Amino acid sequence: MNYYHALKAATWSKPAMACPHCSAPVSSKLPRVDEQPVVDHINCACSPKQREQPAAAAPDLDTDDLDFPRVEITPDREMYRASALGKSGCTTVASFYSPRNMRTLVALRDEIRKVEDKALAQKLLFAFTATLTRASKRYQWSHKRPLNAANQNYYIAPVFYEWNVFELFERKTNAVLKADEWIRTQAFARGVDAETTPAEYVTESAAELTLPDASADYVFTDPPFGSNLFYADMALFQEGWLDGFTDVGKELVIDRSTGTQRTAGRYETLLTESLKQCRRVLKPGGRVSMVFGNSSGKIWAVVQRAVAAAGLRIEPEKIAILNKGQRSVKGLASGFEHVATLDLVLTMVPHADAEASFTRPTPESIAAATRELAKAAGPATPSHLYLELLRRALREGWNVAALDLQTATSTLLADGWSIDPKTGLLVEPK
Repeated sequence: MNYYHALKAATWSKPAMACPHCSAPVSSKLPRVDEQPVVDHINCACSPKQREQPAAAAPDLDTDDLDFPRVEITPDREMYRASALGKSGCTTVASFYSPRNMRTLVALRDEIRKVEDKALAQKLLFAFTATLTRASKRYQWSHKRPLNAANQNYYIAPVFYEWNVFELFERKTNAVLKADEWIRTQAFARGVDAETTPAEYVTESAAELTLPDASADYVFTDPPFGSNLFYADMALFQEGWLDGFTDVGKELVIDRSTGTQRTAGRYETLLTESLKQCRRVLKPGGRVSMVFGNSSGKIWAVVQRAVAAAGLRIEPEKIAILNKGQRSVKGLASGFEHVATLDLVLTMVPHADAEASFTRPTPESIAAATRELAKAAGPATPSHLYLELLRRALREGWNVAALDLQTATSTLLADGWSIDPKTGLLVEPK
């Protein structure tokens, strides 16, 4: 059976999907045997919007002779296990591309390599790598709207897009040009020559910075959030097209698998050392800002201890919520989210007497604070409420180890709160 046609026949309702031959129930968990193009989206001068038409047959293309990334995603990688790559058979970077898009990407990269101007070639390569995920089978189709690619895993949806590579590349190069023009405009407004002002990009361990002491006015850092995302594993998708790979031995993550070396203790040590480096390079009067997000209070407690151990103090009045403007797929499907989709921005200053001793709140005080914040927050999602709770805890000097997202939502569920499935906002019981 063809999954797309079965879904369309069920009027886009997955629970109603059935085999057109025997009427047996159908789900995306059934084995995949092949791929077929089902719909072509075309641009035409007759319409301001894309039009649909029956799909043309995909060309039969050979890719064996191409110089494409022959990079394996090996079983020792966390994302190999989390994405069940052994089951799907998609264990190489190349397996996530259609033959047509693979040939196009190889040709495009080879032309970029011929550009003699090194700076221009690097910018073109930057735009090229920005197209890779969307040009792959990881770009998910949905009847209502595109779901984009799942950046945290190697997932291929039952129905996916095969996007035009040249159109993607054009979009990304235009975005780079627009960004450059914005920088020039901002620099001109401040009396700075953007063409001659030096900018340097250095790739090195944050725990071993080579910057001089007291050399930075401001440090902004966005470290990995525990075991939320394994960047080195996911970076294989881009690094396979480039020269060099991330050293996973230095990656600041906590493995989900047991018996590995990348433990929570190692994570805390590396985070502490990185923050110490931030403090070392900071000029007097400077500040360090760190973006962080997680659903687990235990991981937040690691951050809390690392900040203190690095000789930094969080400025309570400057803790801000960063709204990424999206809900998790789990939250969309089930109502209450147990995955935080918002982050906190912690701004810190050096503090010689920083201490790692915090007050441990009682379950009753956590529940009371949750109820108070839920009533005061107005329209809010569970993630927003959770971060408001964390923000209060950090301001009050609480130990945040017991403050999980699920703890906050469980309190409200028990009180009769619900969530609007369309907006994701909390709804107070009547």
